[in-house]
Parts: sequence; C-alpha cells; structure tokens
Amino acid sequence: MITLIQLLRNVGQFDSVSQGSPLPLKKLTLIYAENGRGKTTLAAILRSLGTGDPLPIGERKRLAAIHTPHVILECAGGPPAAMFQNNAWNRSLTQISVFDDEFVDDNVCSGLEVAPDHRQKLHELILGSQGVSLNRAVQTHIASIEQHNRDLRTKADAIPTALRGTLSVDAFCALQPITNVETVTL
Repeated sequence: MITLIQLLRNVGQFDSVSQGSPLPLKKLTLIYAENGRGKTTLAAILRSLGTGDPLPIGERKRLAAIHTPHVILECAGGPPAAMFQNNAWNRSLTQISVFDDEFVDDNVCSGLEVAPDHRQKLHELILGSQGVSLNRAVQTHIASIEQHNRDLRTKADAIPTALRGTLSVDAFCALQPITNVETVTL
C-alpha cells in the first residue's frame, strides 16, 4: 500500500513536486481535481508501479525536461520506498488496481458501439485475473481448432465432387486402395 507520495519529477504536469503538506494515503484514496491537473498521470504512475511496466511513465515524460522521470513513493512494507529512476522501478506492488478509462477500455467497452469483443471483455472482467488467464488459454485452443477446421475444409475442397460421386469426403478417404488397378475392368 502506498502511504505517501514523496517525489514526482518530470512526469506529465509534475515538474518537481516534493514539498507542500504531505497527505497520507489510505487503502482507498479518492483524488479529485479539475481537468489537466495530473489525475491521469497519477493513474499511469500507479499502473506502472503495479505492473512494473515503465511505458506508462515513459509516455508521460515532461516535454523539454532534461532529465528522465523520477518518482518516489513511500509504501507499507518498506523501506526501501518504491522508486522509479532510469526508466525502471526498484520494486513493484502487484496488488495495486487502477480503475480508470484505460481499465474500462481494456476490460469493458468504450464508445457508443458494443461489439462482440467488448462483450467478451466484459465477461473477462467478471471472471477475474485467474479466469481471464484461463479464458485466454481457451481462446488459444479455440483458434487452433478453427485453424484445423479451415485446413480440413481446404483439403476436402481439393477432392473434386465429380470424383467423389455420392461419397462424403470421409467415406471417400476411407476407401481402400485397389491393388493392381491396371488389370481391373469396369
């Protein structure tokens, strides 16, 4: 659990925030501010800390900043504090969940259209992380089966209907080879 934001430097709206009245953070903290004040940047920082992926912070490097982003967050279970420096975290907190527009876009739907993919993602949200992993494995198997079925159709189409006559593809393939076909008369 993050207990205090110690430093936000060269990330989004934050040039160098390290002073001021430090507000202790709780297990559930609501952050409210006007547009353009850094809420999405904070969400990106927390998502990066939770996943260990530096990209959400790297994408928000402050324009014209000479130095790379630097973030220090005091966390329960420390020291050390969670520190993002040189495009990497010194530790991650996998129990962090950020429910923002990116979460909704990845897991539910976005926009006015509700496509099959969105319904699937809603299903994944209901299943939870373990269920989503199992569902991805199922989707991989489904894709493999669909490819196998496409291959079978391609092979079946390679046998012209005129040669099969009234036989199905399976029945045609099950025919036993005729030995000495040269001597057989019809």
